[in-house]
Amino acid sequence: MLSYLSQRYGEVIAVVGMNPAKKYAVSPQQRAEFIQQMIDAEDDIKDNVRVEVVQGYIWRFAFREGVSIMFRGIRSWAKDGDEERYLHSLNTWGPM
Repeated sequence: MLSYLSQRYGEVIAVVGMNPAKKYAVSPQQRAEFIQQMIDAEDDIKDNVRVEVVQGYIWRFAFREGVSIMFRGIRSWAKDGDEERYLHSLNTWGPM
């Protein structure tokens, strides 16, 4: 996904969301490090992709960064679809 996006956009930010109320088997910082290692191993994407760990609403981070379009990776629509629809609303209009 990052390779595809990096070829089509001038800058790509890979965001690892973090909820301080959750316990993670792999910490958000570790996930960011894994993504960075993958990026470093790919010659075609390391120049225009950066990784950020973000706490709070992703739309607020995107707004501060001047982001004009967002893409999300999800595991499966059957498992995550309802939550993704809700997050889409939050990321589009903010908290209701």
